Amino acid sequence: MKIFNGFSQIRGNIKNPIITWGVFDGVHSGHQELIHSVIQWAKRINTSSLVITFRNHPEKVLNAHKDPLFITSLTHRLMLLQELSVPEAPRPEKYSGSGRPASGVKADNCLVLNFTRRLSQLSADGFIQNLISLLNPTGVVVTDNISFGRNREGNIETLRKYNIPLKIIHPLKYGGKIISSSLIRSVIRSGNLKTARRLLGRRVSILGTVIHGEGRGKTLGFPTANLDPHNEILPPRGVYIAIARCLYPDEVSSLTTGDYLKALVNIGIRPTFHRDLSSHLPACRSLGAGGKDNIEVYLLGYDQRKCGALYGKDILVEIISRLRDEERFITPEALVKQIRQDIEKLRRIKLP
Repeated sequence: MKIFNGFSQIRGNIKNPIITWGVFDGVHSGHQELIHSVIQWAKRINTSSLVITFRNHPEKVLNAHKDPLFITSLTHRLMLLQELSVPEAPRPEKYSGSGRPASGVKADNCLVLNFTRRLSQLSADGFIQNLISLLNPTGVVVTDNISFGRNREGNIETLRKYNIPLKIIHPLKYGGKIISSSLIRSVIRSGNLKTARRLLGRRVSILGTVIHGEGRGKTLGFPTANLDPHNEILPPRGVYIAIARCLYPDEVSSLTTGDYLKALVNIGIRPTFHRDLSSHLPACRSLGAGGKDNIEVYLLGYDQRKCGALYGKDILVEIISRLRDEERFITPEALVKQIRQDIEKLRRIKLP
C-alpha cells in the first residue's frame, strides 16, 4: 500500500480510483467491511483502490471541549490498513482475529490528510469537488449514515448530485448498537476483551516503542520491555496473557516481523515499589498516554544475547486474556514468587 501525505503529494499520481474516507480509528469490523468493498470493487473493474484517512481526530478541531482518545495511533492504523486484504477465494464466514498479515488483494493506496480548521469549514460540495478535481473517482463506497463537510451538511444525497457511482454499506451492528470507535473505546476501558475482539474483528492490541525503564524486572530475574504506547486507549490495570512481535527490526535476528512470542503484560503503577501510588489501585483504570501507568512486557523465550537489545524498536502486543489484577506485594520476594506462577500459567496456555 502506497501512502500519500496531503493533497499536494497525491496530485497527478492517481486517477479514477474507487475511494472511501474516514478516521478509521481502530480499523474495526465496520471499517473492514467498508474497505473490503473498496478493494473488491476496484479489483473487479481493474482500477486502483484508495483509502482516505485523517492524521488527527476531527473532534479535536470541531469541539474544543472534546478530546477523544485514539484506539490506535496513525502508525498503528496504517499498519492495520496495510494488513487488510480480500482473499482471492470467497471470504470465510469467521474472521480469525489473529492480527497476523493475511494474503490476498490489499488496498493500493492511502491518503493521509491533516484535519485543519480550514478543512472543517469546507462545504460538503467543496469537499466532493476537490476529490473529483484531484482523483476523478470511478466510484465511492460509504455507509448510509455518512455525514461530511462543514457542519456535517453532506450526506448520500449530496454525493448523488455528482453522478458518481456509489456503493452504500449499512453499518454493522452488535447487540443492537452500531459498531463505532466510541463504543469500542468504552468497551476496552471497561476491560471486556471478548466483546472488544468481536467489535474490532481482531484482538485488542498495543503498539509501543521499547524505552529504558527502572530495570527492576532485570534485577528480579525477569527482564521486561518497557513500552511507550503509541495508542492512547489501554485496558484496565492488571496482568495479561498476550502474544508479541517485533516490528521493523534494525538487524537480522530470530525476533523478526511476524515471529510471535508468548508474553506477560503488566499495565499499572508498580505498587510494590511505588507505595505512594498504591492508593490509586482500586480505580482499575489505565491513565493512557501521558499518565502514570507503565506497560511492561515479559517475552517468554526471548534471549537478548541471540536477538539483540530491543531499545528503540517497536513491539506489537496482542492481548489474549486478563490473568489477574495488579497487586501490591509486601516484599519483592513475594512478587517474584507470583511472577513465577504467572509464567508457569503462560507456558501451559495454548494460544487460540
